[in-house]
This record gives sequence, C-alpha cells and structure tokens, in this order.
Amino acid sequence: MFEEFRVYLRALEPEDYKKSIKWRNDNEIWSMLAGPKYFVSEEFEKKWVEDSIFNNSNKLVLSVCLKNTNEHIGYVYLNNIDWKNRSASFAKLIGDKESWGKGYAKEITLLMLYHAFYVMGLIRIEARQLLGNIGSIKANEKCGFKNEGVLRKAVFKDGKYQDLNLMSIIREDFDTVLSNYKSGKVSGDKI
Repeated sequence: MFEEFRVYLRALEPEDYKKSIKWRNDNEIWSMLAGPKYFVSEEFEKKWVEDSIFNNSNKLVLSVCLKNTNEHIGYVYLNNIDWKNRSASFAKLIGDKESWGKGYAKEITLLMLYHAFYVMGLIRIEARQLLGNIGSIKANEKCGFKNEGVLRKAVFKDGKYQDLNLMSIIREDFDTVLSNYKSGKVSGDKI
C-alpha cells in the first residue's frame, strides 16, 4: 500500500543531526512550529537524535526520506504516547525547503497514521499547530483529522501569546480515509 508515495519513513540514524541542525537554526522554519524558539547547538541536536533513538518509550521519531534519492527531508513524530489510553500527539517537520509545497505532508501524515493505528494499535491521535499554519492544518484535514477547537493564547512566541489549533483523528476516521483510498475514490494527491 502507498506504493505511489514519493516518501518513506525510516528509523533515525545517528548522523541525521547533521542535516536537522540546519533546520533547527532556520528562523523561517521556527516561525511555523508551535513552540517558542530556542537556540540549538550541534551537540544538543546530536544528543536529541541519540535520545530519540535510544530513549523512546513514550515517543516515536522517524526520519522522512525521498524514495528516488533517499534524501532525508524531515521528521515525523508521535509524542506523549499513552499506552493505557492508546493515544499520542502527532507532529511533522519538513526541514528541506525545496520539499515544501509538493504534497509530502499528506504522504508523511498518512504513513505515520497507518503505523500508529494498524501497527501500534493506538486509538486516538491529536495534533496542535499555530492557528496561522494553514498548510499543516489543511494537510491534516485531508488525512482525516477533525478540528476540536482553539487553545487560546497557548504558546508565547515571537513576543506575543498565540493560539493553537487542536485537531484529532480516531481509528474509525482513519479507517474511512483508508477505505476511500483503497477503493480509488480518492488518489494519493487528493486525499
């Protein structure tokens, strides 16, 4: 399934930090992330990758790569995995700016949701984005996420408090998305 997708997910490799340190220090990328900016050294990023590989009992971080070149273009996350309630928080980062606006976010989201629901057995996934990050919100909606509300003034960023959009998808929602995809009712680029 998803053979026509142009991206794939893989385990993090220790050397991934060499690429992602550039993303973490890019102001344009930080401006779209839900959290406030903090400074990241190369050693900090290296340790973050190592911790994500070796200390991952309640999170899953995977690298996103292009199929045709194997180039590492981003990360996808399941954070705060709650095994009792079978829930997690979802996030994605496409750090390679040349890969922006090409529909990879939908493919990444579908791949991770499939893994979360069908491999890990989770029931509910939530996502939070800055209210102004329309691209991320639309990509999530196309993959079955439903808007649940706005977390008002939830994050201090760029000198002011900003609202976060709260979305979620449950297994039944994703089953419908997947059924439509399998039946050909929608193609990968129109999901």
